[in-house]
Amino acid sequence: MSIYRIARALLFFRQLEKEAETVINVLQPGPLGIIEHKFTAQEIRQAQATVCKAVENWPRHSKLDHANGV
Repeated sequence: MSIYRIARALLFFRQLEKEAETVINVLQPGPLGIIEHKFTAQEIRQAQATVCKAVENWPRHSKLDHANGV
């Protein structure tokens, strides 16, 4: 295995770890004020767009990683 592939694998796992931490932080219960927050229509649309973009990119990134041996 080349050094390049090892470096790519390490970067991939660091990114995966960061994304997992973000999910964990988002799912943790927060203060009552945050739970009672009423999101605006724009905030909801932005969140939906972000999720849709992430879901659309997921298979493509997975195929690229698989093709590159990561």
